[in-house]
Amino acid sequence: MSLRFKTREEFDEVVYAVHPEDYRPLLEQLKGEGFDYPRNLTGMDLEYGLRVVVHLTRLADGAKVTVYTDVPYDAPELPSITDLWPGFEWFEREAYDLVGVRFRGHPDLRRILTEDHWTIHPLQKRYDTGGYELPGWQPKPWPEVADWEEAPEGDEGGEA
Repeated sequence: MSLRFKTREEFDEVVYAVHPEDYRPLLEQLKGEGFDYPRNLTGMDLEYGLRVVVHLTRLADGAKVTVYTDVPYDAPELPSITDLWPGFEWFEREAYDLVGVRFRGHPDLRRILTEDHWTIHPLQKRYDTGGYELPGWQPKPWPEVADWEEAPEGDEGGEA
């Protein structure tokens, strides 16, 4: 099975930009390679869609990786990875609560920091700090679709 991702090295870790459909398979592969310590998972609004960033460490040798993927506002959903690393359960809840990314298969996906009745995700940039939609706010256009089959020079395309 061929996974669509690009890699680059930054400081002391490898950074993977992964196609959303290959987010879970890549993380399963990294789990199989011994990445056993879940450092962090976060969500962020990029003004064209939402990004999920996962940081992992392999304790045996200290190797570190970062994996990120982007999802559009109208379909902000990814598969949960809490069965691979149970320590990410609350991190996924936080990303859902504050940014709005839904994690399919999460055992308890509900708000963790805000009130249950809230209908907004307060760290989306379309809202001001009072929770009101900003007048005239429009998302930026989705970036050009990356050619995941052939990576641009300087990046490596990945295969599993």
